[in-house]
Amino acid sequence: MVSANLVERLVGRALASGGGERLAYLTGAGERLGYAELYRAVRSYAARLAEAGIGPGTRGLVVADDDPATVVAILALWWRGAVAVPVSPMLTGAELGFIAGDCRAGFLHADDTGSARADQAGLELPRGGPEWLSPGPTPSPPPVTQPPSEILLIQYTSGSTGKPKGVLHSGAGVAGVLAGFGRVLDLRPDDLVLSTAKLSFGYGFGNSLLFPLAAGAGVLLNQGPPDVYRLAATIARHRPTVLCAVPRIYAALLDRAGQGDPTDPSGVPDLGSLRLAISAGEHLPAGLCADFTSTFGVPLVNGLGATEVLHIVLATRGSQPGSTGRPVPGTTVTVRDDAGRAVPDGTDGRLHVSGPSVAAGYLDRPESAARTFADGGAYTGDIVRREPDGELRYLCRHDDLINIGGYKVSPLDVEAAVRDLDGLAQCAVVGARDRAGLEQAVAYLVPAPGVDPGALRRSARTAFRAGLPPHKRPAVVEVVEALPTTSTGKLARFQLRSRAGEPVTVRMRVLRDGPGRTLVCIPYAGGSSGAFTRLARHLPGSWRVVAGEATYSDGATIADAARAWWQAGTPYLSDGAVLFGHSLGAVLAAAVADTAGDGLAGTQVVLSAPPVLPGADRPALVSTDDGTLLAGLRSTGLLPAGALSSEEITRLLLPRFRRDIALAPDGFQGVRSRAVHVLLGTDDGLCTRDAVTARIPVDRLASLHMVPGDHYFVATNPARTAEVLATMFRD
Repeated sequence: MVSANLVERLVGRALASGGGERLAYLTGAGERLGYAELYRAVRSYAARLAEAGIGPGTRGLVVADDDPATVVAILALWWRGAVAVPVSPMLTGAELGFIAGDCRAGFLHADDTGSARADQAGLELPRGGPEWLSPGPTPSPPPVTQPPSEILLIQYTSGSTGKPKGVLHSGAGVAGVLAGFGRVLDLRPDDLVLSTAKLSFGYGFGNSLLFPLAAGAGVLLNQGPPDVYRLAATIARHRPTVLCAVPRIYAALLDRAGQGDPTDPSGVPDLGSLRLAISAGEHLPAGLCADFTSTFGVPLVNGLGATEVLHIVLATRGSQPGSTGRPVPGTTVTVRDDAGRAVPDGTDGRLHVSGPSVAAGYLDRPESAARTFADGGAYTGDIVRREPDGELRYLCRHDDLINIGGYKVSPLDVEAAVRDLDGLAQCAVVGARDRAGLEQAVAYLVPAPGVDPGALRRSARTAFRAGLPPHKRPAVVEVVEALPTTSTGKLARFQLRSRAGEPVTVRMRVLRDGPGRTLVCIPYAGGSSGAFTRLARHLPGSWRVVAGEATYSDGATIADAARAWWQAGTPYLSDGAVLFGHSLGAVLAAAVADTAGDGLAGTQVVLSAPPVLPGADRPALVSTDDGTLLAGLRSTGLLPAGALSSEEITRLLLPRFRRDIALAPDGFQGVRSRAVHVLLGTDDGLCTRDAVTARIPVDRLASLHMVPGDHYFVATNPARTAEVLATMFRD
C-alpha cells in the first residue's frame, strides 16, 4: 500500500490533523495553495488522468518549472499508480526526446516552456498542464494501491559522463529517505522551506516535495534560474525559515554581504528569518561554511548525496567546517578500495552506501548498474576519508582524481594552495592530457573585478610553487572570465576537462528564453556573450537568445574555432534558428557555415559587419607591441567606443583582441557553402558594402541591410538591429 498511502502520508496527514488551511505552497508572485486545496487539486488531476487512460505503470514526463501545478501533477500520477519522471524544462528538444524515448513515456505534463521543448522534440503524447488542476466532469477514482517495491519515480542523471541514465526509485526508497535525512532535517509545520535546486533534480525533489509535505510544512517555490539578487529579495519578502542551496549560492550571498552598504537594507542580504541552511550538490569548503555561519548567524548543514541514493545520505549536525558528516539514520556507509574492500580509517577510498534509499538500479542499463549498484549497496562516485573521530571528509569525485606520475592528486588539495590569494575570485583544477598523452593538472582562475589577469597568473604560480610539492603543481594556469556550471549551479568540471584538452572550447549561455525562434550569437573580437544582452531585450518576446564565449589555446586556428562553435551551437540550431555573428564573430559564422555544410540546412546565417582588413593594416593588428596594436585597432575602427582608460584598454582588452584576431588576421574572406544575410553599419568605414559584397558571390547573398551606426551598431543601436532581424525572419 504505497502509491495511495504515500500521497496520504504527504498530504492527507496534514488534513487529518486539522491542518487543511495551513500553507502548502507559495510562489514568489504570491500565489498560495493550502493543504486542503492541494488535496482537491491532486484528486481533480487524477480524475483527468483516469479519463485519458493513464494508470498503473504509465511513465509520465513532468517538464515544467517549479510551480504548484508541477507538484500536483507528480502527486496525481502517484495517485493513479503511474511513474513520475520529472525533467528540467531547460533541456533541449533533442535531450528531452532522448529521455522520452528512453523511459517509454506515455504521458506529458508541461508548462509553456516545457510544451515548446516537447514540440521541438516532436513528442506526441497525451498532454496535461496547469489547467488540469480545476475539477473535471467526473469524480476522482480511488487511489491505486501498490507494494513498497513498486517503482514510482525515475530521476535522470545529468549525463555529464555520457547519455543520461534513468534511476529507478521505489516507494520503499521514498519512505527510507523520509526516515533518514528527514529525521536530521526535522522540519516543523510552521517552517517555510526555500530550495534553489529544482524539483527535476534529486536534491530539489526532496527539498520542495518529500520532506516539507511529510512534515506538514510550507514550501516557497523558486521559479526561474538561480539568481542571488532575486533570491535575496525573495527571502527578505517572504521570510522562509529553511534554505536549501548549493555552495555557490552561499558564496554569492557572502559576496553580496561584503559588497553591500550596511545602512541600505537592499545592499546586504537579510537572512534573519532563517533558522537553518542546507548545503549539498558539491563540496562545501570549510572556510565558506565558517564565514557564512559567522556572517549570518545561521547554522549551515553540509550534506552529501546522489541521484542513485535519492537524497542526502551523509550530513553534519549543524555547522562543522571541513566535515561532510556522518551517515543519516538507517544508512550504512563504508570507505572501500577499487576491489570493493573496506579500508582503514584515515585512508582515501570510494564511498559505498547501503540502506533503504538506494535505488533499484538504472533503467535498461545493466552494465552501468552492475558497476554502481554492487556489494550490497551503491558506489556514489565520491572519494572520501573517514577520520578517527568517525567524521567523513569529502576529497573529490572519483573521476576528478588526477594521476600525475603515479601519484593520485585531489584537485581540492591543489585549489587550497591559492584559495586565499588576493585578487582571486574562484579557482578550479582538473586533469587533462598533454600533447604526449600524459595527464597533467590544469588550473583555471577567475579574477576579482578589476584585477589584472597576467598579475593574477603570476601570483598563482608563485603560490603553487610555495605551497605544493612538485608533482601536485599545475602544469598549465589559465585565467578565464567565469567557470562553467551545470543547470543546478554546480561546477561543471567535465566541461573544464574537455576545454583543457581542446584547442578551442565554447560555452553557451541562454540570455533570454522563449518558445519561438532561436538566435545563436558569436561575439566580436574582444567581446563576450554579454555583448548581446541589450540586443536580446529588443527582440520579440517569443525569441530565444543564446550567446557563446570561447577559450582559445595557443596555436588554435579558425578551422579549430569553427568546429568548436558548430559543436557547441548544434543543440540550439534547429530548423528556423538564426546563426548571428558580429565582426570577427561574422568571420567565424561564415566558417561555421562552410564547416557544417548541409548540417545548417534549416538555419539562417547572418553576417553582421564582417571586417575586410586591408593588407596595410595587418602588421599593426598582429603586432606583439601593445602600443602598435592599440593604434591599429583605433585606425581600423575595431576598438569599441567606451569609457575605459588607455591603461584599462591595454590591461583588459588588448589580450582578448590579440587572441581573437590571431584566428583571422586578414578578416572576412567570403563564404562558399550557402546563402547568407548581411548587416552593415551606415557609418562603418571598415566594412563597406563594396568590400563585403566583393567577397560574396551574387548567388550567396540572400539579403543586405544597412543599420544606422558605426562598426559596433549591434551594441550602440540594438533597437534598430533587433527590428531588422525581426522583420527579416518574421514568424
